[in-house]
Amino acid sequence: MTLSWGLLGPGVLTVERRVRTLGVSASVRHFNELAVPGLGGVWFCKQVMLATLGVMVAQGARGQRRQLTNIETANAIEALACWLGFGRNDWQAEPRLRGVNKMRGVKQEALSFRRLREQKFYVTQPMRMSTVEALPAFGLVDATGSRFNTFACTEAGEAFIAASCANVHPNRRTVADHLIDWTSNVKPIGSLDRLGHVLVPTLPLPERARVLLTERLRSCGRNESSYLQQRRCEALDWVETIRLAPSVSIDWDNQPDEIRNDTHWADLRGGAFFTLARDAALDVLDALEVQISKNEKGGRGMVLSLRDALPDGVHTKLDMLRRAGQRFRNEKRTESEANRFCDDCLLPDDKHLVRELVKRDGRVLRLRGDDIVPGAAYQGRQQRETAPARNEADAEAAPPDTSIDWPMGLSFRVRNLFLLNADLRGDLERWLNRANAIAPITESELEETA
Repeated sequence: MTLSWGLLGPGVLTVERRVRTLGVSASVRHFNELAVPGLGGVWFCKQVMLATLGVMVAQGARGQRRQLTNIETANAIEALACWLGFGRNDWQAEPRLRGVNKMRGVKQEALSFRRLREQKFYVTQPMRMSTVEALPAFGLVDATGSRFNTFACTEAGEAFIAASCANVHPNRRTVADHLIDWTSNVKPIGSLDRLGHVLVPTLPLPERARVLLTERLRSCGRNESSYLQQRRCEALDWVETIRLAPSVSIDWDNQPDEIRNDTHWADLRGGAFFTLARDAALDVLDALEVQISKNEKGGRGMVLSLRDALPDGVHTKLDMLRRAGQRFRNEKRTESEANRFCDDCLLPDDKHLVRELVKRDGRVLRLRGDDIVPGAAYQGRQQRETAPARNEADAEAAPPDTSIDWPMGLSFRVRNLFLLNADLRGDLERWLNRANAIAPITESELEETA
């Protein structure tokens, strides 16, 4: 991403994303997939519907010899849906809507497909990106690869869209046909009031569409094993029990009845303990970054030398990291990447351990000989009490959390599935209201964690 910069003249400032993968991205994805296979980052129904509709409209447009990709078409439809949603709520930030700052002030007459398909019009991280795993797993699309542009609607996908758009016929045609026609010219789209009932992300799907989506969620996707389907169903049963009894105690020492497969529960535990170790490592790096910031303000320069004694606060964080790493190793997991990481976390020498963590970072902090110095994504500021998602995998965890007392380290996919299940049962608003009472969501937070 580049920002225009120039009081003294033109130029650009490159902005590095604060993403610390620590070399364990594959392990994070692995454990999340074991927790709730195929869910990706989906947490409410309209995410799935709008992405599927985008694939369907792009197919229809290509059938009329227009060279449109799934991505640009789905992005344009999502942008239109969010514009309509903001128009309904007086442009207030909402977790199911994106682009409040980018689209504020855009007039209806400017809503041509040509403009909405442009990359600069809408957000860089649309909700569509969270559905790449879910659409094939739910059997709503056929996929010749893992890329969204390769998707093609299945009969199940077409039936889902038909149920989602039932009783809405702009200009006496289907919503899909209306949008296909919209892609053919530069004119603004018409029938916005009718389309709003279908597209606005904050409005629930019709009951029949929610029933069909529930069936797809519980069904075996194409090229998906029944073993993975069983895990998704068990997780769905578990979150429904929690929805009905939200005060129930949940902890890692008591396997719930709904998770019938012992291996599934062991994977949920292992993934949680690995996440806690990863987060403890990030806490160490955060503490180092704060210390460098203090050194800078104190005139010592933007450097922390490993030839000097480590600050007391860093020692405390390192002890917590070792405990977290040992807890994961006690699970006797077979994942080699995760085991190597936690073995590093158990290094007995503090400075050796810090050196290995900074090597794994390399973006926010990096090594220069025996000195820790700022990397490309260094910010040099005090850590916020509520930090955004810390890596690419956690980036899917954008929705607000609920007041459920989830066990520490639990995969964000389970929390997302809880909200999706609530939406499928017409109960999402209640849980979003409870969540917002705890931690209001702002547009800047949504963009930062998207």
